[in-house]
Amino acid sequence: MTQAELKKLIDKYLTEDLSAEEFQFLWSTLQQPEYKDTWMEMIHGVWENPAYHSLADDTAKQRVLEQLRPALTENTPASLGRKPLIRRLAASNTWWAAAVAILICCAGAWYLLSPQPESQLAVNQTDTINYKNDVAPGTNKAVLTLGDGSTVTLDSTANQLIRQGNTAIQQQKGLLQYKSSGANVGISYNILTTPRGGKFRIVLPDGTGVWLNAASSIRYPVAFTGKERRVEITGEAYFEVAQHAAMPFIVSVNNKTEIEVLGTHFNINAYQDEAAINTTLLQGKVRVSAGASPGTVLQPGQQASLNTAGTMKVLNDIDTTQIIAWKEGWFQFHMASLPDVMRQVSRWYDVDVSYPANIPDRAFEGRIQQDLTLTQMLKILERYQVQFHVEGQKITVLPE
Repeated sequence: MTQAELKKLIDKYLTEDLSAEEFQFLWSTLQQPEYKDTWMEMIHGVWENPAYHSLADDTAKQRVLEQLRPALTENTPASLGRKPLIRRLAASNTWWAAAVAILICCAGAWYLLSPQPESQLAVNQTDTINYKNDVAPGTNKAVLTLGDGSTVTLDSTANQLIRQGNTAIQQQKGLLQYKSSGANVGISYNILTTPRGGKFRIVLPDGTGVWLNAASSIRYPVAFTGKERRVEITGEAYFEVAQHAAMPFIVSVNNKTEIEVLGTHFNINAYQDEAAINTTLLQGKVRVSAGASPGTVLQPGQQASLNTAGTMKVLNDIDTTQIIAWKEGWFQFHMASLPDVMRQVSRWYDVDVSYPANIPDRAFEGRIQQDLTLTQMLKILERYQVQFHVEGQKITVLPE
């Protein structure tokens, strides 16, 4: 990329005329060492040009410099020195993180949650302001509904053995595992349901592993018989399907779509408050179908997205690490709007979110560990000019 091409993208970013694809390309060049000198010259021009500044006063810029302090290899001077700052950036090992912060200062609508070391994502423990009745992060918890309608509460600490006919169901903390000791009479179905603020993992009778995200469920037979293995899910689940070529594995999602597999790893996001049902393939092959359509075969790295109108499209080159970040204990965002972020916050912390006025226009990029309290999570988001009012289990996003 030439300097002129890079400058054109930066100008479009600063005037809020950058497409999502162009933003992703701009973001990727920022982290490539070969573009460092070009970036430094461009950013110097941006910092010096008041026409771009949404935070044009020196007090606001001084706040930005204070926020950059952890990203620099030497202390930032107390005075507001623009050119010295650029020279310090050029010498810094993490120059790109500070460069992003400068662009945030100068831009009006695009805001980045830049990827940082885990320690930099933690809230400063010296902070003394906390929301009342702070909310703990989610844990491993679920409710198991047996075939006779009885229920068993599962949590992150229990170890128990549940017997259902000839099937032994072993809970070991956050894992539920089925083992059959003989022929089962009739077909019995169980349902595993996670509440908001809960996750759980289950190993089905055929050895298939399923991870359930918060506010999700899976319905499945106690033993798989016949010509297929069929389960039903709501919410979000990650599957590692045990291979059994003679008995295809089929997932029915919200009675709207089906995924047929033999042996594979994939993720399904099918929350009712999301705009689409997204099936993302990590390994193997799956066929995704809806209605009377013959279905679409996905390759690893592809995603089938079925919108509310029943139209399916296939997206390529999906970042699968982002898709399954929840399984590994992370929030991970890519060009995520504030409502996108807050829907995940709502499910993980079991809180309700409301927007009494206009929704602040932000785009978040990066990841945050899920073991933070609600206060810590919101404080990270507040660094990017979003304000909240919290009362118990209710969060109000304040207008700009």
